[in-house]
Amino acid sequence: MFGASSVLLGALAQQSLALSNDTVKSIDVRLIAQNFNVLAGTQFRFTVGVPDVAASNQIDQDPSTTLRITAFAPVTTREQVRSIAGGVEPVGQLAVADLQLIQLARSETNNYTAFLSTTARTNSLRLSKDGVYPIQISFVQNGQPVSKLTTFVNFFNSTIETARLPIAIASTVTTSRALAPNGTIAISDATRKKLADLAQSLEGGAAPLSVQVSPEILDGLARSTQPVDTELLTRLQTAFSNHDLLRAPFVPFSPSSAQRTSRANDFQRLSKLGDEILELRNGEKNLSPNVWFSNVLIDTDGAALLKTSNVRTVVLTPEAAAKIGTLDNYAKPYRISGDVALRTTDPVLAKTLSGIQISPVITAYSVAAELLTQRQEVIDGGGILSSNFVILTTTSGAPINTALLAPLAVAIDRAPQLRLRALSSLPRANSEATLVKVPRSDEFDVSVAGKAIDSLADELASTSLMLPTDAPQHAAWTTSRLAMLDDRLSSDEFALYFKGFRNQLRLLRTSVKVPESLSFTLGGRESDLRLQLRNEASVDLTVSVEISSVKLQFPDEDRVVTVPANGAIDLVIPVVARASGRFPIEVVLYTPDGLVQAGQRVQLTARVAAIAGLGLVVSGAAALVLLAWWLSHWRASRRKSSAKKHPAIG
Repeated sequence: MFGASSVLLGALAQQSLALSNDTVKSIDVRLIAQNFNVLAGTQFRFTVGVPDVAASNQIDQDPSTTLRITAFAPVTTREQVRSIAGGVEPVGQLAVADLQLIQLARSETNNYTAFLSTTARTNSLRLSKDGVYPIQISFVQNGQPVSKLTTFVNFFNSTIETARLPIAIASTVTTSRALAPNGTIAISDATRKKLADLAQSLEGGAAPLSVQVSPEILDGLARSTQPVDTELLTRLQTAFSNHDLLRAPFVPFSPSSAQRTSRANDFQRLSKLGDEILELRNGEKNLSPNVWFSNVLIDTDGAALLKTSNVRTVVLTPEAAAKIGTLDNYAKPYRISGDVALRTTDPVLAKTLSGIQISPVITAYSVAAELLTQRQEVIDGGGILSSNFVILTTTSGAPINTALLAPLAVAIDRAPQLRLRALSSLPRANSEATLVKVPRSDEFDVSVAGKAIDSLADELASTSLMLPTDAPQHAAWTTSRLAMLDDRLSSDEFALYFKGFRNQLRLLRTSVKVPESLSFTLGGRESDLRLQLRNEASVDLTVSVEISSVKLQFPDEDRVVTVPANGAIDLVIPVVARASGRFPIEVVLYTPDGLVQAGQRVQLTARVAAIAGLGLVVSGAAALVLLAWWLSHWRASRRKSSAKKHPAIG
């Protein structure tokens, strides 16, 4: 069995024929385009290009140059297609056409296009039977080939509807997160390019292609204030309407780990939010719940959790399915457990679709040729085509290179023996499907992040009470919290997002402020204290105000007030003074439930003037003191007078 490396080496060999030492130097020639599906009575069309200008000039200046196109006996097995794609010479020459340069159409980019009839006696390739034919294209000078490449064509005599092999082309687009730790949206240029490339692929014409895009990045595009992001989202949304948008959680979150660590509720919340976002971007189509496409392994625990979300088929990329081992037939369904089906891509085809393509057009048509022979193998083996379903992906599930994808999708879409289908149209597996042993998926432990986020629950609930019910922060905090569950986050990245989320809550709580270094003058024993609260946020905020002082009494009542956005209010508080003088007052703001402090404690100063009732008490006491002094003085004077008159004193 030939892998991607042999296909790549074969493509190189096809483009530059290894010539003997006594022949002219080989010329690099590329296949630019062709019509892969050719109906009898129409034309073959092949366009080749010569990248090197000097080589192109040399071809043009040699009067002996011809373009030779040779058809060989049709291939009947996948191994034959792979061997020819790997560089092995096709066998069974059937027809040859030699065209002078003057018979070729030319373009400004050094491309040459040959048109050949399927029925004429000259300038034709006369084929009689339906089949997949290897076609060799060479420039020939003085009777010697100076270049060579081999492609395939699907020749058929009738367009009558025939049994078709369903083919799905699927990919998942992996981008960096749009949501920054501080809650703002920051979409990188690299992410924009990936999404623009995706839009270009979906706009290519053949449909439906199946694509999975992170709901978090689509939500980021919708929330971005950059015009380029708005335009990109509009473009993607238009493209999605013609294709198959696959389900995904808001951010990647392992269902296998979630089921084992009792974090199923987190997975359900992520899935629900993901579905809601994707439904908004899916045009008039309903999002299919039955298929789950994954680039990480899903084990029996994960399948059990996915089943609760109506998933009946798990599709794994070859990279995700590597631990399962080799399957005997990648077109038929298997089972993970119960009635949850498992499907994946032939890893050999996936390597071909993943590699660096020297000639992506040739690779595209060799893959299409292999699919046609695979269909014939099913028929020859007595199989039922409707029971087979071929899924094409790269090894990791990343999008196929657009230069390869475009001709491949068109070739499949226009082949009367194949049908391009949505991945979400996969038939369910029955109890007869082979049960495979799926190893435990232990790549992630989602409980660590989940438990850390749980510690924020009370703080989040209390802070949320400060907001109006329709405040945008409710939705923003929900997405920020869920974004922290992304199982791709390293411990350092998670710590950054965790700290950023707490700062979002703290910044809102500290938006309501009390002026510091403020002094009040109270004119009597009972008076009013006027306290100004200012809100620096763009949304109304509700706080609970707690005031205390050793020398002042405040009525025992709840002081829960709402401060308008970017505004202020004066809070009037009745006060009873216990004494005159200057006293400290402590003001503390809390969330409305009184459980979380909002901002720093503020100490103010109150000056209480002389209290009228207290002055009378002081005056009465002074009079008593004066009277006591006078009585004492009078008694002392009488004792002195009596002593002078006593007979013993003389």
